Amino acid sequence: MRLSEDNKKQFENLGYIKINKFINDQEFYKLCDDLNHEIDKKFKENKDKIMQMGGSLIGNVNIKPGKKGELIWNYLKKNNIENIISNLTGISKNEFQVFIGGNLLFPFPKSYNQIFHTDGKKNPRKIILSLCLKEINKNNGPTELYEQSHKDEIPYWKFIFKYLLKRKYQLNLTVGDIFIREAFIWHRGTRNNTNDSRVLINFIISEHKNKNLNYNLSDDLSFFDNMFESNFRGKIKEFINVRLKPLYFFYKFFRSFLN
Repeated sequence: MRLSEDNKKQFENLGYIKINKFINDQEFYKLCDDLNHEIDKKFKENKDKIMQMGGSLIGNVNIKPGKKGELIWNYLKKNNIENIISNLTGISKNEFQVFIGGNLLFPFPKSYNQIFHTDGKKNPRKIILSLCLKEINKNNGPTELYEQSHKDEIPYWKFIFKYLLKRKYQLNLTVGDIFIREAFIWHRGTRNNTNDSRVLINFIISEHKNKNLNYNLSDDLSFFDNMFESNFRGKIKEFINVRLKPLYFFYKFFRSFLN
């Protein structure tokens, strides 16, 4: 696939681009289906342990997809993804570093909307490529984001005044689609209203070597904290976020004046 100038301008202006049916291959579809079943099986087998992790109360935990994640990345590379990312971002493929992660959203009624946030600071720059293992639609927890919110590094209070009344973009995906965005764009995970867990696979492309990213492609499939730590302080913050959301909103809003 070759990107047009319009594709590049959209990414630069909006902070994201979606490419439908980037991969149209039955073996790839089977790989995604196998990984989805593997994640679901391990989630059910380790549910008690996972329910103690940060993010479990809001119903959204991080995953490392293991060796099948490397196979998915190899499919993307066969379809020229490294050059596409370089053309979109201006980052040479010889300079960026790729890690794999993702998140699992619990089935209804165990998941809730996240609060809007960014994935780290604007620098060092990171790009996130997302894909699904089965369809993601309005019912099972699509990501929502605000277009153009990647352009300035602003505190939470300023984000609220600038963007909250604007229209949100909702990310729906089918298997084979890819979604590329600036990590710094303001976004959130939404509630899963179905009886099945929902998995989103994320490839994190860092402009420079980043010691805080340790998503080794060869690791076994595993689960870990998302947004909140699993210690006492983290559990209190997550409890307030879920059960006393207005209080958590005002805490985050007024605390951001200090940043």
